[in-house]
Formats: sequence, C-alpha cells, structure tokens
Amino acid sequence: MRALQVQTEDGPEAIEVVDLAEPDGELVVQVRAAAVSFPDLLMTRGEYQVRQPLPFTLGWEAAGDVIRAPAGGPFAVGDRVMSLTFGAHAEQLAAPVESTFPLPERLTYEEGAALPLNYLTAVAALDRRGHLQAGESVLVHGAAGGVGTATIQVAKAMGARVIASVSTDAKAETARAAGADEAVVGEDFRSQLDGPVDMVVDPVGGTERFKESLRSLATEGRVVVVGFTAGEIPELRVNRLLLRNVDVIGCSFNVLATTPNGLSDAMARLSELVETGAVRPLIGSTYPLEQGSAALLEIAERRATGKVILTP
Repeated sequence: MRALQVQTEDGPEAIEVVDLAEPDGELVVQVRAAAVSFPDLLMTRGEYQVRQPLPFTLGWEAAGDVIRAPAGGPFAVGDRVMSLTFGAHAEQLAAPVESTFPLPERLTYEEGAALPLNYLTAVAALDRRGHLQAGESVLVHGAAGGVGTATIQVAKAMGARVIASVSTDAKAETARAAGADEAVVGEDFRSQLDGPVDMVVDPVGGTERFKESLRSLATEGRVVVVGFTAGEIPELRVNRLLLRNVDVIGCSFNVLATTPNGLSDAMARLSELVETGAVRPLIGSTYPLEQGSAALLEIAERRATGKVILTP
C-alpha cells in the first residue's frame, strides 16, 4: 500500500509517498479520505510535543470502509467508519476499536475524515472544560480553520451567540457560512466587539492576542486554550486573573478519554448533531495523496479554510 511518510524532519517539502506492507491488525480500514491538521505540519519539522521515531506515516484522522474485522466486535466488513489514530495518511489503516466510530450516513468520506479531531476538540473545549451555557457568548479565534469552524457549529448547537475572529474578509465569510452570528477582522478584534464575552476559544496563541482575549472577557469569563498555530506560546501574569475574576483553561481533546466511554459518548453526541443538521464539517480543499506537501503548505501559509483533506 502507499503511505505518506516523514523520512527526515525537514518540513512538508521533504515528505515522501512510499510503498509499505499492508497493516496487520484485527480491524483494518480501506482509507477513502484522510484529514490534514496542524499537528501533522509540526511533526514534519520535529516540533510536535510527541516525537515519533523516523521514518513514520503522518495523519491522525481517516474515514473509509472496514475490510477486516474481529468476530463479535462492533464492526463488520463493509461498514463505513471514521477513525482517530496515528498513521492515517495511507491507503489502509490498522484502526483501534476504541477510537473508531460509525460514519453517519449524511456525511461523505471527506466530511467523516474531518470530524473526529476538530469536533471532539470543540466538545471538550466548550462543554467539558469551558462549561458553556445556552445564551452565553463565545469569541472564536482562527474561526475559518478546521478547529474554528467546528467550534462555531458546536457552540451554536449548544445555544451560544458566536463571534468569529479572523484575519481577512474572505475568512469572515467562511466563518459566517459555518454559522457564526458575527465576525471581527484583524488584530484589533476587541475594539470591534459590542461588549464583553463569556468565553474565548483560542487555537491560535500569540502574546498580544492572548492579552486582548483576557481583556475581552466578562466577569467570570474564561479563555479556553486549545492550540498555538501562530507559533508563539503566550505567558500570563496571574494577577490579571485575580483582579478581573476570569479563568484561563487548557484543553486537548484527549481529556474526553479520561472518563469511561468519554470519547464514544462525545462522538455519539456529535453524530446526533450531524443527523439534525447542526453539524456538518466544512471542507476547504482536497488533494491526492501524492500532493501531501501542497496540503501541508496550505496550512503552513495560513491559507487553509475549513478542513484540508487527502484522498489516497
């Protein structure tokens, strides 16, 4: 089978499509679509928080068809599934049962590949860590990207008013298409708000953005930090939290896995939202596996909107 591998940690231009043996696992999926995410980009540079021994196959999310399944398990040959596991940028994937889920009938393979990582992150950030309540307001940074558009849709489904923070007018249109009520454009986002917000979800990072996010909060508001795509990790003077009575909360999607059935329950909830039409992943661009470098460069150059997808 073909797979997209990192042979040397010299960036997205250095990745290669190679031939590998088909995976040996109890549950094996023929990959129809695989998602490309910011952690993939970091891994090509050796900058991700978890280093893999070289060479390794990229990718965290895939959707496809089961071609091998254990007897008595939850999946059968021919089932359409989504899987969240490492090594997804390949024609076949050995998929862990505990992080593989039925693909809702309403979704294409491309949309299914775009669902697990970003939407589970959104559920973890808004519900599990941020305790969002209906009627509250949420400011979403990087709102035209994969995490941003997912957060918009989940927040709207939870009854929030959503303000999208983006860098260009074109990205503002993408965020509105995802369901944002309003959009603010540029670094001076706080001056464009009509009042303080209850929550900020930040996958971008950066010192100035972080300071302005804190200043944007209402009393007992919270900033939920989910990533640092800008490359700069902000530092915090904690007296700001004390004086303003606000919170800063860290969140990664795997917090859901710390409770029994946490991942499967969250994915079942997302599948229900798919069926009602509240959630539908926004696909920004699609590339063949051979153009994996171009897909990663779209993310690196901050041109991506919605989710970037590879089709093996």
